[in-house]
Amino acid sequence: MAQLGSKKICDPAKLKGFNRLKTETRRLLLSYGMPFMNGFAVPASKADDICDKLNNISAEFDALKQNFIIGYNAAVEEWILENPEYETAIRAGALPRSTVERRIGFEYQVFMIQPISDDDATAKSLSRKVESLGRDLLDEVTEEATKFFSKNLSGREECGVTTRITLKNIRDKVDGLSFLNGAFIPLVNLLDETLRGYEQHAQGRVVKAPFFYQVVAAVLIMSDRKRIEEYANGAVTLAGMTESVTPEHRAKGAEDASAQESTIQPDGKAAEGESLSYQPLTPEERGEVVGNEKAEGISTQGKTVEAANSEEPPIEDLDADMDRFFQQFSGDVEAKASAVPEAVETKAPQQAEVEETAAPEAEPDVVNEPEYAESEPASAGGEEAHPVMPDTSDDEDFYF
Repeated sequence: MAQLGSKKICDPAKLKGFNRLKTETRRLLLSYGMPFMNGFAVPASKADDICDKLNNISAEFDALKQNFIIGYNAAVEEWILENPEYETAIRAGALPRSTVERRIGFEYQVFMIQPISDDDATAKSLSRKVESLGRDLLDEVTEEATKFFSKNLSGREECGVTTRITLKNIRDKVDGLSFLNGAFIPLVNLLDETLRGYEQHAQGRVVKAPFFYQVVAAVLIMSDRKRIEEYANGAVTLAGMTESVTPEHRAKGAEDASAQESTIQPDGKAAEGESLSYQPLTPEERGEVVGNEKAEGISTQGKTVEAANSEEPPIEDLDADMDRFFQQFSGDVEAKASAVPEAVETKAPQQAEVEETAAPEAEPDVVNEPEYAESEPASAGGEEAHPVMPDTSDDEDFYF
């Protein structure tokens, strides 16, 4: 009966015919053009066709209007009978029939937009608005193609021949506005080729493989702006896209992916026509390889593996080697210990000599702060001298 800011003075069902024609008019204009500056931008070449269709809608609208005006007063009285509690509000809001007749109408105007001057700024401003139409049209095409794919093609192996109507509508609109973007002309050619295929490959009321996958490929190209541009510059072709969406091609691609892991022949070489890819060896396989290397006598540091494995020194030789090692180690320690006093006497004569402890358990001297003697590499062993700690009294603290 009433909404915020308005109230109904007759049954809204009597206005449905006007709303239907309004929606039909909008769809007609959108099928040819794009919303632009509170109107619709349409191709000038299609203006006559559009006006003829608008005139037909206008005639139907006028007929509905006359019927409504004739029964207007009766419609108000019927509404009051259905809503007696709002009789006062309805009669107060009801407009005279003459006023209603003037307010209901179907009109349109056709005009051409162009800059009012040759000023560069004005021309550039209009050019930017026209370019925005091209971007909007691309977005509309991709949206329509995505809906078409989801509704008619996704997960199927055939489609109805009536789907041709949707593609035909897209084609006509893109063709009329192809001057907005250079990518639209190849897109029109793509749609023309697809529409011809409907006529050549239709099987009754359905379209089946293999042409069905050409329809899928064409729609997938149209569903993405990047693919539209790639198709326009030749980077994507209809044949290539069709091949990529056919089940046979997808199955072959899966087989090729699984076949990338090459089989190894008994001689260790890849099979003919295959590449030898890396495969981790099992412990048994690693044992076989090592065994083969030993058998073949592969060189290891100038000796064969077989020879190197056969040279196992007796236990007496190992004991002798250990003795020589510890003797050499002890000699190095003694050389380093003897080099320390010499370095101290040469470079730091003012420091006291290091006192040898009588027993391992003796506690070290406590100092206030460590002072290190300047050291140089020993002349005998080539090693650096150890730092010398100064003598201190027992009652001084030592801080770490």
